Amino acid sequence: MAWLVLFVLPAVIVVTWIGLWWRGSQGVRLWFAALSVVGVVLTCALGMYLLRYDSEPMPYGDGGAYWARSMSTISEETVLVGGNAILGLIVAVPLAVISAIADLARSRPPSPQREEAADALEQWGRDNGYL
Repeated sequence: MAWLVLFVLPAVIVVTWIGLWWRGSQGVRLWFAALSVVGVVLTCALGMYLLRYDSEPMPYGDGGAYWARSMSTISEETVLVGGNAILGLIVAVPLAVISAIADLARSRPPSPQREEAADALEQWGRDNGYL
């Protein structure tokens, strides 16, 4: 059950992103895209801090037993924060790139050639019964 908590940050990012595409303005979407990446990077920094300073001293040794003992010293909260941060980063960066490309491409004023082509396509659709 605790592993379901790993998907909280990515789920919040995706649900908010979908909601902003449905109801939000372009400026709000771009701000959210930038701030979500910044927030996830700060969460990664918090996870690294917790990993470094919140866990018990790692035992010394060699081989598989060393890794098993060292992984058992990491607290569950540290694993959850770090996992949320990594999954959030995997989700936030592509969504920020998609938002930036889509919003900035749509904000460009249409060229006269594109307007004429769109009008011609619309007229063709009406002439052939598609519209």
